[in-house]
Order: sequence, then C-alpha cells, then structure tokens
Amino acid sequence: MGRFEKTIVIDNGLDRRELGYYSTPSFISTFMTKKMLSLNPNGKIALDPCVGKEEMIKEFYNSNIEIDGIDIHNHGDHFYCNFIEDDFIDLYKRNKIGLLFDQKINLKYDYYIANPPYNCHEVDYIRNNKKGLNNVFGNIGVHNMYSMFTSAIIDSAKDGALISIICADSFLTARMHNPLRNQILAECSIHYLILCPTDLFWDQKADVRTCIMILQKGKKYQKQIQTLNRPRNKEELKTKLEEETFIETELANIVSVSGENQFEFVIDIPSEIQDLFKSPRIGEKFKCITGISTGSDSKYISKEKKKGFEIPFYKNPGTRKFFCEHDGYLTNDYLKLDKEIKNFMVRNKSYMLQEGITCSSMGLPFGACYLPKGSTYGVNANIFCDKKDIWWLLAYLNSSLVTYIVRGVLIRSNMITSGYVSKIPVIELSEKVKDSLELIAKSAYNEKIAPKEACSFIKKIDEILFKELRLSKETETDILHFASNLQSRV
Repeated sequence: MGRFEKTIVIDNGLDRRELGYYSTPSFISTFMTKKMLSLNPNGKIALDPCVGKEEMIKEFYNSNIEIDGIDIHNHGDHFYCNFIEDDFIDLYKRNKIGLLFDQKINLKYDYYIANPPYNCHEVDYIRNNKKGLNNVFGNIGVHNMYSMFTSAIIDSAKDGALISIICADSFLTARMHNPLRNQILAECSIHYLILCPTDLFWDQKADVRTCIMILQKGKKYQKQIQTLNRPRNKEELKTKLEEETFIETELANIVSVSGENQFEFVIDIPSEIQDLFKSPRIGEKFKCITGISTGSDSKYISKEKKKGFEIPFYKNPGTRKFFCEHDGYLTNDYLKLDKEIKNFMVRNKSYMLQEGITCSSMGLPFGACYLPKGSTYGVNANIFCDKKDIWWLLAYLNSSLVTYIVRGVLIRSNMITSGYVSKIPVIELSEKVKDSLELIAKSAYNEKIAPKEACSFIKKIDEILFKELRLSKETETDILHFASNLQSRV
C-alpha cells in the first residue's frame, strides 16, 4: 500500500500498517457475496480467513449461510461468524504437514471471501518466518501476505468452492507472481476480474491499486469471464458494479504470453495491441541489461566531477525523455572495486562506456534517453544495439504506444526492470519510417528538451506509428487517453 504516515492507528489502538488491515467498503463485499451466491445458490458454509471486524460477511449472514471467521487478532465482539483467533497462514502450514505430495487439504467451505492483509515484503512476519514460509510457499514465493493468502485459499478449497478476493493487483503482471498466475490457471475457473480505482481506500490513508477476483476451484466451471477496466473513482466503480457494466470475454483474451512459461493477465486490451506481441521482443533483437550497483551511491558517486570521480553515471531518467543529464560521476576505480568489495557489483562489463539507450526504472511514466559513449549506468534497463538503430528505437520507446504496452500490459506499477523492458515488442517498420523517427529523436535530444516539452515530439511519433500500423481510431484514442491519464488508468 502507498504510505502516508509511518503509523496509522485504528479505533482499537492498533497500528493498521503492522496488521495490514484495511476495511472493505460494503458495496464491494455485497457484490462479491451476491455473485458467489448466484453462481452457487445451494452452498451452506463460508470462510473469511482474515475476518477483521466482519465487514465482508454480513451479506452471507443475511442469506443464512454459516460462517467461520479467522483472524490473527481479535477485534472485538463477533455477531456474524464462528470466530477463531489464529493465523490462517500458520493454520494452512499445519494442515499441509504430513500430507503426501499429491494429497489436498480440501476444506469443507463452499465459499471463501477475503481482503487479505497487505504489508510490504519486508514486514517483520515474513522476515522472521521466511524459512518456514519458504517450505510451504516455495513454489509461489513469499513476496507478500496477499499472494500467500490467495495461494493457500486456492490450495485448501474443495472442488467447486467459490473464492472471492480483493487484493493488490500487482499479481496480474509482476514477474515474481508468475507462479501464482500459473496456480490460478491450473486449478481454477475465473468468473470475474475487475480493476478497482486508486481512490478505493483513500479514506483509510492507503494509496493502492487493487482488483476483485472471483474464482471457482476446478477447471470444468470455466465460462465467459466478466472483466472491468479501472474506473476513474470509487463512485464510478459502485455504479458499474450495480449496473453490471462488464466486458464479457474468453479466457484466452486475458492471458498475454510474454515468454517461455511466462504470461500476464491483461484486461480490456484491444486485439490490435495483443497482436503486436507476436512481434520479436526488445530482448530478442537487442541487448537489454543492467549495470552497476554500488551498495552506497553517496560513497562512490560524486555530484560534481572531480579527481577520481570522472565517469558519467546514469541510473534513472525518471520523467525525462530523449535527453537527460547524468546523475553524477562514478569513481574511476569501479572495476577494481568490483573485485574487492562484496556489494559493489559491475554487471555486463563489456558494455560499459558504450553508446546506447538508458530507460527509466521508477515512476509511472516510462521514458528512454540517449546514453552517450563513455558513460556508465545503474540497475535500470539499458539497451545496446547497432548505431543505426539507436535513434529510431529511442523515438519508438518514447511513444504513447510503448507507454500503453509497458503500463497497460506488461506491468501495472511504478517500477520497471530490464526484464520487463526486454519484453516490449519491436514492431516491423519500414526504413523510411525509421528515418523519420530518427530525425524526431535527434531533434529532441539536441534541443535538450524538458519533460513538459516532450509532448510535441511524442505527438509526431504517435502520428507516424499509428499511420504505419493502421490502428483503428478507437484503439488510437484508447492509447492516447491511457498515456495522458496514467495515474487513474494504470
């Protein structure tokens, strides 16, 4: 979750950040419950494995469903559930002990509803229990609480059980969550996949991108999937859920293959964009790599050029496009330090000091800048190719189309690594088009444009690419709207 204050105390005096507890809006819980009940009106018992203050189970109670509620902390009186004060993850771990490899837990519940706790990956619980958690979740990783809750629920559910979860949506595209996506596809049918607006938990001081997912254990229940792209705000989401304004699609249309045994879940992506992923990727055509991690930038990178610190160092163009100043001057002894200091690492040494392209690593906007010869670079993505390809590729990477591909398909977060940049498709362009793109990129670089001045250059690039690709006006509009409204669309 996005962080505002170090500690957020809720009404019982507990720190919300430590518990990872965020109350679910009632209209969300009502939607999740009613949809599960419509999919299976004959169920008898439900489980909320992180029940909190029972916000999510009231609709089940009103429908005469028996409910068990588990939580690591007792928040007070429980009116709707049979409350069990326990750690669901630890309970799952205890259930797994002694089972043979092919045996399943198969809990009795017909319905699961959950808003799993979400804490940063460095939270004490994970750090202090990492060995034991790895023994149980080694196949999907112990990156955060919500992914472990989701995996444990799926693994524990009996055939036909319905599972409705609202959680951070980073699992849709993040590489580290590819095993979780594989588990979902291998063991479940997907009924609903809905992106929530960024303001959904703002009243609780949480800035997080979330989604609602309704699954059913077993592959035989798969039908059309109801999807919804991210609405602008909470009120719009509420209206769309009430009116059931969904896009109905096939399972294949939400799975974007991005490499051997790797894929992302994508929502409401035009088929014209999906077709672009049939093209070769950046990593297949060019070298896409990271560089130097110093372990202590303040010690080994100087803001000013001085004796012993004379090598330009680029680490993240941020919002800059085409041109950016270097971030400082790296120590001249960087190759020597690589051999002598454990946490000073120089990767891909043979590409150091070469001319290329350096890409942003943090922030929602994706940008690429020219990397001059004689420079070094950090752990952000850097692309090296023949000199004849640098400038048209630089223009292409700064297009609205690539912004859409990166943030709308590859990864919906404010960070991008070289692994994701390497997945960007390289569309086939004529030499004439490449020449036109090269002129635009060189002009932007030579003028040393500021971020706010990049729009006119990007507009020219977009016009060239749209014409070459013959995209529909609807797709063009979607790309441009997405690129200019990243905060609400990603």
